[in-house]
Amino acid sequence: PLPRRAKFAFHLEQWLGGPLRLIEWAGAILITRPIQFLLARLDPLAQRIEGTWLKKFLEYTLFPMTLIVTLAIGFHFAESGVTIASLSALALLPVVYGLLFAPLERLLPFSRNWLDGENDLSVDLMMFFSGALWGGFAKYLLSVVFFVELVYWLEPYGHSIWPTALPGVAQVFLFLLIKDFFRYWFHRWLHEVPFLWRFHAVHHSSDRLYWLNGVRSHPVEVIAPTLIWSIPLALVQPPAEIVMVSLLMSLSIGIFQHANIKLRLGFWEYIFSIGDNHRYHHYPVKGIGDSNYGGELIVWDILFGTFHNPRGETPSDKIGIGAYPDYPQTMAGMMLAPFIPNQRVLGGEDGDLDAADRSNLEGLHDRVAPQSSGG
Repeated sequence: PLPRRAKFAFHLEQWLGGPLRLIEWAGAILITRPIQFLLARLDPLAQRIEGTWLKKFLEYTLFPMTLIVTLAIGFHFAESGVTIASLSALALLPVVYGLLFAPLERLLPFSRNWLDGENDLSVDLMMFFSGALWGGFAKYLLSVVFFVELVYWLEPYGHSIWPTALPGVAQVFLFLLIKDFFRYWFHRWLHEVPFLWRFHAVHHSSDRLYWLNGVRSHPVEVIAPTLIWSIPLALVQPPAEIVMVSLLMSLSIGIFQHANIKLRLGFWEYIFSIGDNHRYHHYPVKGIGDSNYGGELIVWDILFGTFHNPRGETPSDKIGIGAYPDYPQTMAGMMLAPFIPNQRVLGGEDGDLDAADRSNLEGLHDRVAPQSSGG
């Protein structure tokens, strides 16, 4: 919970956060522990496939095959246009990914230390479902619905700008490239502007990466980006079907961005913001963590000099916020933390490591066995 040093916020969490703590407790008993028990049954199989051709095959092919399947499914739904059925499929896709990726993390883990969280699954599930209420499906659906309305309003101004003559796949990647330009700068501001970092710190509060915790975001961060990239894209007016397929692709790439899966990605890590790229982004050392801001693509990081993925090095599994070791892990605590006037009560100077933190993290790379950045 919030530290007692934050007196008002601490008491507010204790009194108003009671129902949320009850849900977290119930989630631990009914969801988190049973799922972890079942997934642990896969550990013997993970040991048996270690070093086999099957594991190598999965490490090389899982990411590109997922992109191909996502594009195929997306364009299949797009043939009938943006409908209630297609939007429902968009909303249910994370559930399908969870059923697939949770076992894969057990079989192909990047870090075995990330396999079992305390109760972060329960909290992140609450984040996922409540996110729909915070922004009217802002994370997954509002971008499509709001975008369609903007296109209607701006039709006289941007008609025929979008290159509809290009193949559908090329249009999807063009959409992602333009959208990610605005995502890159918004994400970078979240790190560089102290006021915005208050809200983004919620996302970095997790001490492990796994398939679901990409949804861990404060409501302010969930809603704001919709306006930032929807309005410019509405001016160039890509078809709504291209937008829908692109958002499906964003979901797929986002799952790989946080998944605790060790893959042999090679050149893919110089195109997409996945794998080691994003693990470095979650480093507790700000000098390293302030890098790799891309949402789906890493192209803008390379162009603007914020790309970090040294060859011959493997990122550590020690992640989090070095300056905020007391950052709350409860749902209510994370909602209140950004509004605490003195952020030092969370464990240090705003955005800077104190001497003890820096000493503990010194030589982080030296304790990791060198390995090719492509896996």
